Amino acid sequence: MAQNKPFVGTAGWTIPAAHRPSVPATGSQLERYASRLPVVEINSSFYKPHQRETYERWARSVPDHFRFSVKVPKAATHERRLVDCHDLLDAFMGEVGG
Repeated sequence: MAQNKPFVGTAGWTIPAAHRPSVPATGSQLERYASRLPVVEINSSFYKPHQRETYERWARSVPDHFRFSVKVPKAATHERRLVDCHDLLDAFMGEVGG
């Protein structure tokens, strides 16, 4: 029987100054973050779209086991309240597919 394990991460990968000495000194903030935690929430997707290439670059910069939790855009969740938002969700899925 498989055992489900929770993932622990944060919203965003900015490393507070007080914690920077405990992570590797080289690499992007995301690479440094991924060396300590296995998952992160991408908050910025709630406020603005990102190009597919951006998601692809982020994915390439972390280990294979690393996971992203991507926030659905507020245009779909709050403005349209998930009604008649197939166009927004299709665009979003095309972006995060990278």
